[in-house]
Amino acid sequence: MTGVLPRPSDPDQRAGLRLALLGAGFLALALLFLPLAVLVRDQWSPLAHLDTSVEGSAHRLVTDHHWLATAAKVLTWLGAPVLLEVASAVIVVVLLVLHRQRGALFLAVSVIGAYTLSTTGKFVVNRARPTFPDPISHATGAAFPSGHATGSAAFYLALAVLLLPLVRRSRRPWLWVMATVIPVIVAATRVLLGVHYPTDVVAGLLIGWGWVAACVASFSAWRAEEGRPAPVLEEGVEPAS
Repeated sequence: MTGVLPRPSDPDQRAGLRLALLGAGFLALALLFLPLAVLVRDQWSPLAHLDTSVEGSAHRLVTDHHWLATAAKVLTWLGAPVLLEVASAVIVVVLLVLHRQRGALFLAVSVIGAYTLSTTGKFVVNRARPTFPDPISHATGAAFPSGHATGSAAFYLALAVLLLPLVRRSRRPWLWVMATVIPVIVAATRVLLGVHYPTDVVAGLLIGWGWVAACVASFSAWRAEEGRPAPVLEEGVEPAS
């Protein structure tokens, strides 16, 4: 039938297809993230100067406008790991109760996988956080990549994918707006609060979005195996029937 993808019959072939797509997502992520991580770890002078300059300007801006600091401290909670982890756990439980096991698995893998990659990056690069004589906020641990940026990029994009079947096609662009704007706002607050350099948050966004994109590719292959060739971004992980 025209427009229908052939269904692999060999279980090894089906598993191989998922792994290939997941690997392709990893490769795309690596091509973007790894060069940046290497430059940061090696303290490449032009990039280090840019980071320091932008962070210094952001700190002066927030110091001169206290309302901006207040707004950043509130908005940064949209990407707080504890909030996103609790929200993810609650949603996973709800999906399991509703017998939406695949959706629960998708969200869990998306969020846990992104945080795992972020933690690994922090350990490998081990970058110190910005320091100021009059800090606006404080944070512990390594700076690169930003956990807030990583978690928010992964969580809100995965949530957008899960909500696809519940939203009219004409309104679906708003899901992608949410999945983009909220993480970018969170990333900006981390720079404004002086706890991350710009490259920290850029790397976090790349990890979060890149990992979920890899998960989407893998779950799309899973759908194709079952004779449902419409990709995840068309009908969601578990389309309403």
